[in-house]
Amino acid sequence: MAVKQNGVLATFTPTNSQYTNRVVPGNANAISADSWMMYTCPQNTLVSGKLFVSNNTGGSLNIDVGIVEYTDGIQLDVPGNQPGSPQNFGAFNFPSGTSSNYASSIKAEHSAVTNGPFVNGETVTWVNPALTPLNQNNCSAIVHYADTGNNILWLRNLSHPLGLQVTAQGSNTAVDATFTGGTSGASASIGPSHAGTNGNVGWSGHLRFYDSLKGTLYLQNYEFRNNINYSFLYANDNNENRVQNNNNMNRSLARIWRPVETTTKEYNNAAQLSNPNTTFVDSQGNACLVASVSQCFPEQFIVQDYPIADGSFQEISGIVLGEYQSIYVKSTGAVTFTLVGFEEAAEALS
Repeated sequence: MAVKQNGVLATFTPTNSQYTNRVVPGNANAISADSWMMYTCPQNTLVSGKLFVSNNTGGSLNIDVGIVEYTDGIQLDVPGNQPGSPQNFGAFNFPSGTSSNYASSIKAEHSAVTNGPFVNGETVTWVNPALTPLNQNNCSAIVHYADTGNNILWLRNLSHPLGLQVTAQGSNTAVDATFTGGTSGASASIGPSHAGTNGNVGWSGHLRFYDSLKGTLYLQNYEFRNNINYSFLYANDNNENRVQNNNNMNRSLARIWRPVETTTKEYNNAAQLSNPNTTFVDSQGNACLVASVSQCFPEQFIVQDYPIADGSFQEISGIVLGEYQSIYVKSTGAVTFTLVGFEEAAEALS
Protein backbone atom coordinates (compact mmCIF):
# COMPACT_ATOMS: atom_id res chain seq x y z
CA MET A 1 0.00 0.00 0.00
CA ALA A 2 1.14 3.53 -0.76
CA VAL A 3 1.50 6.13 2.00
CA LYS A 4 -0.67 9.20 1.33
CA GLN A 5 -0.06 11.35 4.41
CA ASN A 6 1.87 10.84 7.63
CA GLY A 7 2.76 12.70 10.80
CA VAL A 8 0.22 15.12 12.27
CA LEU A 9 -3.08 14.46 10.49
CA ALA A 10 -5.26 16.92 12.42
CA THR A 11 -5.39 19.19 15.46
CA PHE A 12 -8.25 20.73 17.40
CA THR A 13 -8.55 22.85 20.57
CA PRO A 14 -12.12 23.11 21.93
CA THR A 15 -13.38 26.66 22.67
CA ASN A 16 -10.42 28.03 20.71
CA SER A 17 -10.31 26.47 17.23
CA GLN A 18 -12.83 28.05 14.87
CA TYR A 19 -15.03 27.04 12.00
CA THR A 20 -17.16 28.98 9.51
CA ASN A 21 -20.95 28.91 9.46
CA ARG A 22 -22.09 30.39 6.15
CA VAL A 23 -25.52 31.50 7.35
CA VAL A 24 -23.99 33.68 10.06
CA PRO A 25 -23.14 37.27 9.00
CA GLY A 26 -19.60 37.57 7.66
CA ASN A 27 -18.43 39.74 10.55
CA ALA A 28 -19.30 36.99 13.06
CA ASN A 29 -19.19 33.64 11.27
CA ALA A 30 -15.90 32.45 12.80
CA ILE A 31 -17.40 30.28 15.54
CA SER A 32 -15.60 28.41 18.32
CA ALA A 33 -16.94 25.02 19.37
CA ASP A 34 -16.40 22.68 22.30
CA SER A 35 -16.59 19.64 19.98
CA TRP A 36 -15.57 18.76 16.44
CA MET A 37 -15.25 15.84 14.07
CA MET A 38 -11.57 16.66 13.72
CA TYR A 39 -10.52 14.15 11.05
CA THR A 40 -12.17 11.91 8.44
CA CYS A 41 -10.49 8.96 6.74
CA PRO A 42 -10.71 9.51 2.96
CA GLN A 43 -12.12 7.10 0.41
CA ASN A 44 -10.07 3.97 -0.39
CA THR A 45 -7.82 4.74 2.58
CA LEU A 46 -6.79 3.11 5.85
CA VAL A 47 -5.57 5.22 8.79
CA SER A 48 -3.60 4.08 11.83
CA GLY A 49 -2.64 6.50 14.56
CA LYS A 50 -2.62 7.82 18.12
CA LEU A 51 -4.56 10.68 19.66
CA PHE A 52 -2.62 12.89 22.10
CA VAL A 53 -4.56 15.10 24.53
CA SER A 54 -2.67 17.81 26.41
CA ASN A 55 -4.09 19.95 29.21
CA ASN A 56 -2.36 23.19 30.21
CA THR A 57 -5.48 25.15 31.09
CA GLY A 58 -4.93 25.52 34.83
CA GLY A 59 -7.50 22.96 35.93
CA SER A 60 -8.69 19.41 35.35
CA LEU A 61 -11.00 18.88 32.36
CA ASN A 62 -13.01 15.94 31.09
CA ILE A 63 -12.83 14.76 27.48
CA ASP A 64 -14.99 12.74 25.12
CA VAL A 65 -13.57 10.85 22.12
CA GLY A 66 -15.61 8.86 19.64
CA ILE A 67 -15.35 7.14 16.28
CA VAL A 68 -18.29 8.12 14.08
CA GLU A 69 -19.39 7.76 10.47
CA TYR A 70 -21.64 10.82 10.23
CA THR A 71 -21.69 14.51 11.10
CA ASP A 72 -25.24 14.83 12.49
CA GLY A 73 -27.24 12.17 14.31
CA ILE A 74 -30.84 13.26 13.83
CA GLN A 75 -33.41 11.75 16.18
CA LEU A 76 -36.98 11.88 14.91
CA ASP A 77 -39.82 12.71 17.28
CA VAL A 78 -41.98 9.88 18.63
CA PRO A 79 -44.12 8.07 16.01
CA GLY A 80 -47.35 9.50 17.45
CA ASN A 81 -46.21 13.02 16.51
CA GLN A 82 -45.29 12.04 12.95
CA PRO A 83 -47.46 12.15 9.80
CA GLY A 84 -50.18 9.52 10.04
CA SER A 85 -49.26 8.71 13.68
CA PRO A 86 -47.86 5.25 12.86
CA GLN A 87 -47.04 2.69 15.53
CA ASN A 88 -43.29 2.70 14.81
CA PHE A 89 -40.57 4.32 12.70
CA GLY A 90 -40.67 1.46 10.21
CA ALA A 91 -43.54 3.30 8.55
CA PHE A 92 -41.05 5.75 7.03
CA ASN A 93 -38.68 4.97 4.20
CA PHE A 94 -35.28 6.68 4.09
CA PRO A 95 -32.99 4.80 1.65
CA SER A 96 -29.45 4.91 3.04
CA GLY A 97 -25.94 3.55 2.90
CA THR A 98 -24.82 4.23 -0.66
CA SER A 99 -23.38 7.20 -2.52
CA SER A 100 -26.77 7.79 -4.19
CA ASN A 101 -28.83 8.03 -0.98
CA TYR A 102 -29.62 11.45 0.45
CA ALA A 103 -31.77 13.17 3.07
CA SER A 104 -33.09 16.73 3.07
CA SER A 105 -35.08 19.24 5.11
CA ILE A 106 -34.72 22.08 2.56
CA LYS A 107 -37.99 23.07 0.93
CA ALA A 108 -39.60 25.73 -1.24
CA GLU A 109 -43.37 26.14 -1.03
CA HIS A 110 -43.95 27.68 -4.43
CA SER A 111 -46.55 29.00 -6.84
CA ALA A 112 -48.37 26.84 -9.37
CA VAL A 113 -46.02 25.03 -11.74
CA THR A 114 -45.91 25.88 -15.42
CA ASN A 115 -44.49 23.53 -18.08
CA GLY A 116 -44.23 20.93 -15.33
CA PRO A 117 -43.95 18.83 -13.36
CA PHE A 118 -40.48 19.02 -11.84
CA VAL A 119 -38.49 15.78 -11.93
CA ASN A 120 -36.75 14.20 -8.94
CA GLY A 121 -32.98 14.39 -9.38
CA GLU A 122 -32.94 17.29 -11.83
CA THR A 123 -30.99 20.50 -11.23
CA VAL A 124 -33.01 23.67 -10.72
CA THR A 125 -31.58 27.17 -11.03
CA TRP A 126 -32.77 30.59 -9.91
CA VAL A 127 -31.48 34.11 -9.28
CA ASN A 128 -31.63 35.52 -5.75
CA PRO A 129 -30.92 39.28 -5.80
CA ALA A 130 -30.99 39.36 -2.00
CA LEU A 131 -27.67 37.51 -1.77
CA THR A 132 -24.39 39.40 -1.64
CA PRO A 133 -21.78 39.51 -3.02
CA LEU A 134 -23.27 39.51 -6.50
CA ASN A 135 -21.41 36.40 -7.63
CA GLN A 136 -23.59 34.38 -5.21
CA ASN A 137 -26.87 35.48 -6.80
CA ASN A 138 -26.97 32.64 -9.32
CA CYS A 139 -28.20 29.69 -7.28
CA SER A 140 -28.73 26.02 -7.98
CA ALA A 141 -29.88 22.88 -6.19
CA ILE A 142 -31.04 19.35 -6.96
CA VAL A 143 -34.66 18.29 -6.61
CA HIS A 144 -34.73 15.72 -3.82
CA TYR A 145 -38.51 15.21 -3.85
CA ALA A 146 -41.16 17.04 -5.86
CA ASP A 147 -44.45 17.14 -3.94
CA THR A 148 -46.69 18.04 -6.86
CA GLY A 149 -49.90 17.82 -4.85
CA ASN A 150 -48.81 20.48 -2.34
CA ASN A 151 -46.58 22.65 -4.58
CA ILE A 152 -43.47 21.89 -2.52
CA LEU A 153 -39.97 21.32 -3.83
CA TRP A 154 -37.69 19.52 -1.40
CA LEU A 155 -34.14 20.39 -2.47
CA ARG A 156 -30.60 19.24 -1.67
CA ASN A 157 -27.04 20.38 -2.43
CA LEU A 158 -27.77 24.10 -2.35
CA SER A 159 -25.02 26.11 -4.04
CA HIS A 160 -25.35 28.59 -1.15
CA PRO A 161 -27.11 27.77 2.15
CA LEU A 162 -29.09 31.04 1.97
CA GLY A 163 -30.21 30.48 -1.59
CA LEU A 164 -33.86 30.37 -0.49
CA GLN A 165 -33.60 33.52 1.61
CA VAL A 166 -35.21 35.51 -1.19
CA THR A 167 -37.12 37.65 1.29
CA ALA A 168 -33.99 38.27 3.32
CA GLN A 169 -34.05 40.29 6.50
CA GLY A 170 -31.82 43.32 5.98
CA SER A 171 -32.27 43.58 2.22
CA ASN A 172 -33.82 46.75 0.85
CA THR A 173 -36.81 45.00 -0.68
CA ALA A 174 -38.30 41.54 -0.77
CA VAL A 175 -37.62 39.79 -4.04
CA ASP A 176 -39.12 37.08 -6.21
CA ALA A 177 -37.21 34.03 -7.36
CA THR A 178 -38.26 31.68 -10.16
CA PHE A 179 -37.03 28.08 -10.21
CA THR A 180 -36.36 26.52 -13.60
CA GLY A 181 -35.88 22.78 -14.05
CA GLY A 182 -32.86 21.91 -16.15
CA THR A 183 -34.37 18.66 -17.38
CA SER A 184 -38.13 19.19 -17.23
CA GLY A 185 -38.22 22.87 -18.19
CA ALA A 186 -40.76 23.36 -15.40
CA SER A 187 -40.90 26.67 -13.55
CA ALA A 188 -42.40 28.00 -10.30
CA SER A 189 -41.77 30.99 -8.05
CA ILE A 190 -41.59 32.15 -4.45
CA GLY A 191 -41.56 35.71 -3.11
CA PRO A 192 -43.79 38.78 -2.51
CA SER A 193 -45.69 38.40 -5.78
CA HIS A 194 -46.79 34.89 -4.85
CA ALA A 195 -49.05 34.65 -1.80
CA GLY A 196 -48.48 31.74 0.55
CA THR A 197 -44.99 30.91 -0.71
CA ASN A 198 -42.01 30.22 1.57
CA GLY A 199 -38.33 29.40 1.37
CA ASN A 200 -36.94 27.13 4.11
CA VAL A 201 -33.13 27.01 4.21
CA GLY A 202 -32.88 23.58 5.91
CA TRP A 203 -30.07 21.01 5.57
CA SER A 204 -29.19 18.12 3.27
CA GLY A 205 -26.50 15.51 2.75
CA HIS A 206 -25.76 11.86 2.17
CA LEU A 207 -27.69 9.51 4.42
CA ARG A 208 -25.19 7.08 5.93
CA PHE A 209 -27.82 5.01 7.74
CA TYR A 210 -31.47 5.13 8.77
CA ASP A 211 -32.16 3.26 11.99
CA SER A 212 -35.83 2.35 11.51
CA LEU A 213 -36.00 0.85 15.01
CA LYS A 214 -35.00 4.05 16.82
CA GLY A 215 -35.98 6.57 14.15
CA THR A 216 -32.48 8.03 13.77
CA LEU A 217 -31.00 9.55 10.61
CA TYR A 218 -27.20 9.47 10.42
CA LEU A 219 -26.44 12.37 8.07
CA GLN A 220 -23.20 13.30 6.33
CA ASN A 221 -23.84 17.03 6.20
CA TYR A 222 -23.32 18.68 2.79
CA GLU A 223 -22.14 21.82 4.63
CA PHE A 224 -19.23 20.22 6.49
CA ARG A 225 -15.51 20.37 5.84
CA ASN A 226 -12.51 19.22 7.86
CA ASN A 227 -9.74 17.53 5.89
CA ILE A 228 -12.48 16.41 3.50
CA ASN A 229 -14.98 18.62 1.70
CA TYR A 230 -18.29 16.85 2.28
CA SER A 231 -19.95 18.66 -0.64
CA PHE A 232 -17.84 16.34 -2.84
CA LEU A 233 -18.31 13.23 -0.73
CA TYR A 234 -17.80 9.96 -2.63
CA ALA A 235 -15.99 11.84 -5.41
CA ASN A 236 -12.45 10.97 -4.40
CA ASP A 237 -10.74 13.28 -6.90
CA ASN A 238 -12.45 16.35 -5.40
CA ASN A 239 -13.19 15.80 -1.74
CA GLU A 240 -9.76 15.29 -0.18
CA ASN A 241 -7.56 18.22 0.77
CA ARG A 242 -4.22 16.46 0.29
CA VAL A 243 -0.85 18.17 -0.11
CA GLN A 244 2.48 16.64 -0.99
CA ASN A 245 4.53 18.30 1.75
CA ASN A 246 2.42 17.10 4.72
CA ASN A 247 1.16 20.62 5.45
CA ASN A 248 -1.21 19.83 8.29
CA MET A 249 -2.49 23.41 8.57
CA ASN A 250 -3.41 23.53 4.91
CA ARG A 251 -5.21 20.20 5.28
CA SER A 252 -7.21 20.68 8.43
CA LEU A 253 -7.79 24.34 9.30
CA ALA A 254 -10.32 25.28 6.57
CA ARG A 255 -13.23 24.18 8.75
CA ILE A 256 -16.83 24.75 7.63
CA TRP A 257 -19.98 23.51 9.32
CA ARG A 258 -23.64 24.34 9.81
CA PRO A 259 -24.91 21.64 12.16
CA VAL A 260 -28.52 20.52 11.88
CA GLU A 261 -30.81 22.11 14.48
CA THR A 262 -34.29 21.22 15.72
CA THR A 263 -35.68 24.47 14.28
CA THR A 264 -34.90 26.10 10.96
CA LYS A 265 -35.20 29.48 9.27
CA GLU A 266 -38.13 30.05 6.94
CA TYR A 267 -38.77 33.22 4.91
CA ASN A 268 -42.30 33.91 3.68
CA ASN A 269 -43.54 36.06 0.79
CA ALA A 270 -43.93 39.08 3.10
CA ALA A 271 -40.23 39.16 4.06
CA GLN A 272 -40.99 37.71 7.50
CA LEU A 273 -38.71 35.24 9.24
CA SER A 274 -40.08 32.34 11.28
CA ASN A 275 -38.45 29.34 12.97
CA PRO A 276 -40.60 26.24 12.40
CA ASN A 277 -39.60 22.80 13.62
CA THR A 278 -37.20 20.97 11.32
CA THR A 279 -38.67 18.18 9.22
CA PHE A 280 -36.94 15.69 6.91
CA VAL A 281 -38.88 14.24 3.99
CA ASP A 282 -38.90 10.49 3.37
CA SER A 283 -39.19 8.81 -0.04
CA GLN A 284 -42.98 8.78 0.26
CA GLY A 285 -43.30 12.51 0.91
CA ASN A 286 -43.80 12.29 4.68
CA ALA A 287 -42.39 15.35 6.49
CA CYS A 288 -40.91 13.69 9.58
CA LEU A 289 -40.47 15.88 12.65
CA VAL A 290 -37.04 16.15 14.33
CA ALA A 291 -36.77 15.93 18.14
CA SER A 292 -33.02 16.27 18.79
CA VAL A 293 -29.59 16.25 17.13
CA SER A 294 -26.32 14.77 18.42
CA GLN A 295 -22.84 14.50 16.94
CA CYS A 296 -21.92 11.35 18.89
CA PHE A 297 -24.18 8.75 20.51
CA PRO A 298 -23.17 6.56 23.48
CA GLU A 299 -22.31 3.53 21.37
CA GLN A 300 -19.78 5.57 19.35
CA PHE A 301 -17.66 6.78 22.32
CA ILE A 302 -14.32 5.15 23.05
CA VAL A 303 -13.65 7.61 25.91
CA GLN A 304 -16.38 9.53 27.74
CA ASP A 305 -16.07 12.00 30.62
CA TYR A 306 -12.44 11.01 31.11
CA PRO A 307 -10.55 13.47 33.38
CA ILE A 308 -7.26 15.00 32.25
CA ALA A 309 -5.36 16.69 35.08
CA ASP A 310 -3.78 20.09 34.52
CA GLY A 311 -0.22 19.87 33.27
CA SER A 312 -0.64 16.34 31.95
CA PHE A 313 -1.46 14.53 28.76
CA GLN A 314 -3.25 11.36 27.73
CA GLU A 315 -2.37 9.07 24.83
CA ILE A 316 -5.11 7.05 23.15
CA SER A 317 -3.40 4.48 20.96
CA GLY A 318 -4.53 1.73 18.63
CA ILE A 319 -6.82 3.94 16.56
CA VAL A 320 -7.63 2.44 13.15
CA LEU A 321 -10.06 4.09 10.76
CA GLY A 322 -11.60 2.87 7.52
CA GLU A 323 -12.95 5.11 4.80
CA TYR A 324 -15.31 7.85 6.03
CA GLN A 325 -14.83 6.92 9.67
CA SER A 326 -13.97 9.96 11.78
CA ILE A 327 -12.51 11.02 15.11
CA TYR A 328 -14.91 13.08 17.22
CA VAL A 329 -13.56 15.03 20.21
CA LYS A 330 -15.13 17.21 22.89
CA SER A 331 -14.15 19.16 26.00
CA THR A 332 -15.55 22.20 27.78
CA GLY A 333 -12.09 23.79 27.93
CA ALA A 334 -9.05 24.42 25.76
CA VAL A 335 -7.26 21.08 25.90
CA THR A 336 -5.34 20.26 22.72
CA PHE A 337 -6.18 17.20 20.62
CA THR A 338 -3.52 16.02 18.14
CA LEU A 339 -3.98 13.04 15.85
CA VAL A 340 -0.64 11.55 14.77
CA GLY A 341 -0.50 8.68 12.31
CA PHE A 342 -0.41 7.76 8.67
CA GLU A 343 -2.79 7.19 5.77
CA GLU A 344 -2.30 4.36 3.33
CA ALA A 345 -4.07 3.80 0.05
CA ALA A 346 -6.29 0.76 0.53
CA GLU A 347 -7.81 -1.61 -1.95
CA ALA A 348 -11.56 -1.40 -2.44
CA LEU A 349 -13.49 -4.15 -0.71
CA SER A 350 -14.17 -7.16 -2.90
